[in-house]
Amino acid sequence: MKTRLTLIYIIGIILTAGLILVSCGEEKKEYRIGVSQCSNDDWRNKMNEEIEREILVHPEASVEIRSAEDSNAKQIADIRYFANNGFDIIIVAPNEADAITPVIDSVYRSGIPVVVFDRNVNGHSYTAFQGADNEKIGVLAARYASNLMRGKGSVLELYGLKGSTPAISRHEGFRKELESHPGIKIEASAYGNWKYEDALHLADSLLSVYPDVDCIYAHNDRMAVAASDAARRRKLDPYIIGIDAAPEIGMKAVRDSVIDATFLYPTEGHRLIKTALAILKGEPYDSVAKLPIPSAVDLSNADILLIQNESLKEETSKMKSLKSEIDQYWDRHSAQTTLFYVSIAFVVMLCVLLFFILRAFWLRKGYQETLLRKNEQLASQHEEQKRLNTRLEEATRSKLMFFTNVSHDLRTPLTLIAEPVEQLAGAGNLTPSQKTLMHIADKNVRILKRLLNQILDFRAYENGKLDVNLVETDFGALAKDWVEAFSNVARSRDIKLDIKIEDADLRLAVDEEKIERVVYNLMSNALKYTPANGSVCFSCGREGDKIFFSVCDNGPGIKEEDRKRIFDRFFQVDRVHPKGSGIGLSLTKAFVELHGGEINVESEVGKGSEFKVILPVVHVGVGTESSVAGTDHAAIEAELADVETQEREFSEDKPVILVIDDNEDIRVMLEELLSDKYNVVGASNGREGIRYATRYVPDLVVCDVMMPVMDGLECCRNIKEEISTSHIPVLMLTACSMDEQKVAGYESGADGYISKPFNSAVLRSRIENLLENRRRIKNIWGASHDRSEGDLSKPANGSAERRIVSTDVENEFYARFLKLVESRMGDADMNVDQLASEMGLGRSQLYRKIKALTNYSPVELIRNLRLKRARHLLTTTDRSISEIAYEVGFSTPAYFSKCYREAYGETPTELRSRL
Repeated sequence: MKTRLTLIYIIGIILTAGLILVSCGEEKKEYRIGVSQCSNDDWRNKMNEEIEREILVHPEASVEIRSAEDSNAKQIADIRYFANNGFDIIIVAPNEADAITPVIDSVYRSGIPVVVFDRNVNGHSYTAFQGADNEKIGVLAARYASNLMRGKGSVLELYGLKGSTPAISRHEGFRKELESHPGIKIEASAYGNWKYEDALHLADSLLSVYPDVDCIYAHNDRMAVAASDAARRRKLDPYIIGIDAAPEIGMKAVRDSVIDATFLYPTEGHRLIKTALAILKGEPYDSVAKLPIPSAVDLSNADILLIQNESLKEETSKMKSLKSEIDQYWDRHSAQTTLFYVSIAFVVMLCVLLFFILRAFWLRKGYQETLLRKNEQLASQHEEQKRLNTRLEEATRSKLMFFTNVSHDLRTPLTLIAEPVEQLAGAGNLTPSQKTLMHIADKNVRILKRLLNQILDFRAYENGKLDVNLVETDFGALAKDWVEAFSNVARSRDIKLDIKIEDADLRLAVDEEKIERVVYNLMSNALKYTPANGSVCFSCGREGDKIFFSVCDNGPGIKEEDRKRIFDRFFQVDRVHPKGSGIGLSLTKAFVELHGGEINVESEVGKGSEFKVILPVVHVGVGTESSVAGTDHAAIEAELADVETQEREFSEDKPVILVIDDNEDIRVMLEELLSDKYNVVGASNGREGIRYATRYVPDLVVCDVMMPVMDGLECCRNIKEEISTSHIPVLMLTACSMDEQKVAGYESGADGYISKPFNSAVLRSRIENLLENRRRIKNIWGASHDRSEGDLSKPANGSAERRIVSTDVENEFYARFLKLVESRMGDADMNVDQLASEMGLGRSQLYRKIKALTNYSPVELIRNLRLKRARHLLTTTDRSISEIAYEVGFSTPAYFSKCYREAYGETPTELRSRL
């Protein structure tokens, strides 16, 4: 009994010691951080993500975020909640300074550290402040607006919340900066309360008073988007600038051209957490931290920033996943540590300890066996991957060999095509239209011939069969002759061509044909990507024992990630809308390297690019002379210059066709093919096409699918959703005949498809067929008006107009028009201008829309509707003819009788006498 009690006593001591050992593990202090956000929007959600991402790397701290939803009372309650529940520090973005300052002052005086960010409070009752220079943002926005308006114009300003410090600072900075721009005037300013709904009504009211305003400056992106929506409703197009550049609202709005620009308002959530922890740990910190001055986000960088944001989200998700795994591993570690301490406490239980040792050994052995099997699988997969790569390389070589052979075979028929085309293009007995078409054919035959030559030369270079024939030459004179051949092309595109050749010894031995093609490729690329009124500069000189030449332009520039690959074969910077084959720069680099030289590129997005070629100075034996003839200026102009077209007068008797295609030659060819029967208007991208469709209201649209800025599918969808253009048939052109693309086109509202290359007769027939169908609809509509009487809002016989109107947009448009005419039927002064204004359209747009739908002009349609109402009243009421005439809007009974007799072949009196 005594032995048993002793044993129990010893076991109790061992258990107590084990519990003490377990409890004596490393204890980590946890800091609790409370964050009070004044609202819940996209910008603050981004900041919350940054706060949560930063807290992942600080296991000693936790954070709780609460949103006041723009309510002062709720934010005061949130701050008191943090203060009363043991939070070590409170981070606050005050909703309104006057309302929130007292509670922050109370918490700060109680000894709890307070960090204020974004919006300030009255006084200095805080431990630290972090925020951007909102006044500087206002200054930058004013400068940006001035640049957009070229120093002249009028501005509307949408404030944030009244009493909010960022709103006050953003206004002051904007106002002060505009004082230095006397040509710009702030027409009106009002509070939008940071909200879309408030700003939408406010902007609509302001635009009704100031419809000619040039720019709208909103204190955040939600209000900017609201202003844009209000402007579009009124068919206005002012510049719109917002602030915040949050990804889901601001950046997407800029990318989608809803607004013109937004300013990146920094969040820096990670810096808030670092500052809070520095305060709690007694480490150095900035009591007042001004965030870096933001930059503007426009079409040039919105896509890049959105991609970066998506990448950041993905990395955040990975970090959270890794944190979860680390927590799991830490839990396992803690369990094993506890087991270890308990094992030490129960050292007397050697059998149990031996069991755990053996168990660990078995587990380890199992893990090793599993790891060995996985290594064997990986080795097998690696070998299989090597075999697949070898087969892929062989297949690639076979494809390239086949393509090279086909290119060889194509040269003969292409030569047989090129010479007749060139002869016909220079013939003097062609009509202007035929001459234009032949010039298009000649230009594209030359492009195809050059592409085939490049492919063959590149394959010869890859196979080591491309020889270099060096000859002594004066490179300066030769380069000047080559570059001057591009002067007429540059002049035709309004591009300034500057040639700078140093007065130095520029003699060396080169293969003139290959270096000429290097210069040609670099110059043609520079002219291709440089916009009108831009500049291209060719420079040439000597640096020691090397000669260099460079081509510099002020085009769109090249992204950093693309600069590393532009010399790779078949690589294209613009993969969606490429302007070339992707082989020209690869061949250029090959030619330069054959001469022992190097080619480099420097570029900045939005500012332009510079390609620099450096060649070593080498010489060959005396007596070797240049063998290459002078540059063919006419050939370069034929290939690179735009095809000249004859100016045509706009005939009111011809239907209008809008051609939307980014290829200038396609637009010119379609204009030549269709101009005998139609007025043809051209647009180079989808956005420009929508603008032209709204302006001209054409009878038919021919639209390419693949285009820059806005593709054909989005363009078609916008045309079909816009009231003024929804009735227009859209015929899509595509180089891809896949069914999936056609399905996408028809879902976007397309009326037909024509595949490239197309037959002109088929295109003409398809256009005429669509226009004829539209004419039948108009005739049926007109007939339905002639038959219908009584209620203007209902179609004749209950179904005629429902068969005619093809979309809900057109039904809604016609119903609105009928309702408007009916409501003002008795107004003799009702005119087309008033109706167009109330319908939200221009006079010409309303005329073409009504004419296209009903085959009547608006004036004729209104008169017919009045006469039909009068006929209904004459046959169903006992009112006098004079009363009915005034009721339906005729100025005099005599004029009413005249119009009625012209429409129905009898007077109202004769009708009454028959009843």
